[in-house]
Amino acid sequence: MRAPGRHVRAGTVDYLNARPLVHGIECGMGRGAIELSYDVPSVLADRMLRGELDLALLPVVELARMPDLEIATGLAIATSGAARSVLLVSRRPPASIASIALDPESRTSNVLARVILERVWGARPEIVEAGADIAQALAAADAAVRIGDKALFEPLPAGVRAHDLGEEWTRATGLPFVFAAWAARPGVIDADLYRLLGDSRRDGVRSIDAIAREYSWRGRRDPTVAREYLSRNIRYDLGPSEIRGMELFFRVARDTGCLGIEPTIRLVPGVSQTATPTASTRIGVPPARDRSGA
Repeated sequence: MRAPGRHVRAGTVDYLNARPLVHGIECGMGRGAIELSYDVPSVLADRMLRGELDLALLPVVELARMPDLEIATGLAIATSGAARSVLLVSRRPPASIASIALDPESRTSNVLARVILERVWGARPEIVEAGADIAQALAAADAAVRIGDKALFEPLPAGVRAHDLGEEWTRATGLPFVFAAWAARPGVIDADLYRLLGDSRRDGVRSIDAIAREYSWRGRRDPTVAREYLSRNIRYDLGPSEIRGMELFFRVARDTGCLGIEPTIRLVPGVSQTATPTASTRIGVPPARDRSGA
């Protein structure tokens, strides 16, 4: 249990898709008990690793670096189908991609892109270094991973095609994909904190219209896109099917060499672990090398 009166240092991703999970906290829930800060996913994970945070809306692939963390069920950033904000952008058909620029803000999405490329499209591209600018990334590589608000709101260069990685995952596996979940070291998430996180999520889901109206990215507002994205593309659940999707993702990422270990999903005590999924999906078998990739 947390010591009475102790502030929980919490971090969340600085993207639109996290706003429904933290909306209640931003509006004053848990005032005096939780201190919330914002970062892109990769920086958030590094802060958690350094011990600067007690709790974080953490990219799930980071469980491989921090295997002692526990995650809270029922609370996540996930999709079951098109994500819209996690893209592989390319000028070439997927099967012929020979090089890829990863997104410096992401780790989970970068691993997902490599898994989809190998297991679905039969490509094993070279990884190249590039910045966040999409034009520079596509000048350096055949394809680029694009995540977050820039993927959702920023127009793509002419002549490129965007492949939705959430959609490709669910099409291949029949399972949702979890991008981030509330994670903490053992003992941090007690009953009071878990209730606060759940109340904040419920408040946020009820407030999606207001969140969409008020949200801006680099001075731009598009409430229609934001509302549709939050209500149709992003899910905030972490139940049995989402956990099965995480387990399969970790296994395939390890098998393809994207992760050194297959993380164990440790749930906050009191929640039962779910059964491991079978490997009968397309993503769990060797890729068909004769796919056209068109």
